[in-house]
This record gives sequence, structure tokens and C-alpha cells, in this order.
Amino acid sequence: MQTVYQLDDQGLLLHEREAPTKGHLQVLVAPPAAQGGHVARWVTALHPVVDTKTYGDPGTGSWEVIEDHRKGQLWIDHGKPYALNADHDGQSYDGLGPVPAWLYAEEPPASEPTLKEAQSAQLLVINASFETAAQALTAGYPEAERLTWPIQQSEALAWAADNAVATPYLDGLAVARGITPEDMRALTLAQVQAFQAASQQLVGTRQRLRDEINAATTVADVRAVVWPSGGQA
Repeated sequence: MQTVYQLDDQGLLLHEREAPTKGHLQVLVAPPAAQGGHVARWVTALHPVVDTKTYGDPGTGSWEVIEDHRKGQLWIDHGKPYALNADHDGQSYDGLGPVPAWLYAEEPPASEPTLKEAQSAQLLVINASFETAAQALTAGYPEAERLTWPIQQSEALAWAADNAVATPYLDGLAVARGITPEDMRALTLAQVQAFQAASQQLVGTRQRLRDEINAATTVADVRAVVWPSGGQA
């Protein structure tokens, strides 16, 4: 029995084992140690089929240790992973040997946006925060009831300006609710005023932050414009 070193079709070391004779793509020369991320490759001018008897014998070739990136992820650019052997602008890489200059072993960081791109992106963030805060003002009310708010608001504000004005919708709500029309008008007016005050703060804050974003002259200044942690400012 002797120790043989099995190769794959590329001459890369797969494993070693004990065998009575040397077989196909097997080498009798012990390979050097290959650290992580590297693999040993047998280099020879002999052909494994044509020169079957002597292929892998001592003195017929030598080992080299090369980089092995076949199990790792390679990147063309940020957000663009590379598949081994895929064509990229007429070039390809099989994962063996040094990583070519057009590939990266680690994902490159995203390129810095232009000032205009940063402004557009940050405005979307501000608008989303505004929407979240605005939705909190109407949370808990069914949609069908929210559809009646314009007429409730119109009658309540008209009544606040002139106590003699008719409020037929609010009067009907009062009957269904079991309270007096006067109480219904006062309660509705209070809710309208509270909603207006809260929405004024939200809308004004969003507009102020939009103005600050548009006035910023650097990407860092743009990113510093954020929605207040308390929801309003």
C-alpha cells in the first residue's frame, strides 16, 4: 500500500488515501500544506491519459499553492455579486488564483450620492415619518366615520361663528348619541380645534424640514435633517 493524492480535472488536490497502485489523476508526491483560502495544484507537462503510467510520479511535476475563492462570494460592485465563470465585459474568473482587479473579495461600500440624490432620499424619509405621525391622529376611527368629518367640521365651525346657524347633521348625531344638540356641537368643535392644532404642527414641521433639506449644501447636512423624536417640533 502507498499514499496517493487524488486530483480533480484541474489538477487541484482533493484528498489523500492509501492504495495498492496509483490510479487516474493520482500523484505520489506529497503536497505542501495549504492554509485557509488556498489549495494545492499539481503542475506538470504530462497528460493524465496519454502519460498514464508516469503521470504523478516523482520528478514529473511539482505542486504550487494558489488562492482559492470558489466558496466565497465575490463582487463586481456594491449590490452586484459575481457568479464564478460568468462573463463580465469579456472577462471571467473561476475562483482560482488572485482575484482580478475588476472583482472584489468583499462587497464595496455604496458610492456617495450626489447632493440632489441625498435630498430626494431624505425628503422621502421625512414624508414617511410625517405620514406615520398623521395617521396616529385618526387611529381608532372607522373609515366610514372619517368620511363624515368634513360635514361635521363645516357645521361646527359655522356654529362657532354664528350660534344661530343650522347644524342638521350634528343635530341628527346628537339624537342618535342621546345628548343635546348644544353638547354635540360643542364636543365636535373641540375635536375639530384639537385636530387642527395637531395637524398644523405636523404640516408645519414637515414643511420646515423640507426647506432645510433643500437649503442644505452638503450630503452630511442633508442627512442631519430628521423628523423630531417627539413627533413634532
